[in-house]
Amino acid sequence: MKVLLFDRNMITSSKIASTLKSAGFEVVVGKEFQEVKVALVNLESPGGEEFLKEIKENHPEIKVVAYCGHKNTQMQKRAKDLGADMVVPNSKAVLDPVSLVKEVL
Repeated sequence: MKVLLFDRNMITSSKIASTLKSAGFEVVVGKEFQEVKVALVNLESPGGEEFLKEIKENHPEIKVVAYCGHKNTQMQKRAKDLGADMVVPNSKAVLDPVSLVKEVL
């Protein structure tokens, strides 16, 4: 299964991508929607909230797991308002992205 990862932080994106690839997922970094079932979006990346909005408006079939700092409650609320299927702290996205992808499906 193909997972889209939108995260401009090289440390977190490489950790998440590596974990997902080890679990057998195909990971696409960037904005390529073709055949994607789930998108992981770092809301704190430049353009993260806009990208979440774009996904939900143009590709509502894609499940979105949005993540940001655990203290950023305003951003978490905006993500839910924009249609994120799940909103989690950065730590959860980095430590266990596989369970998040499975849970959102």
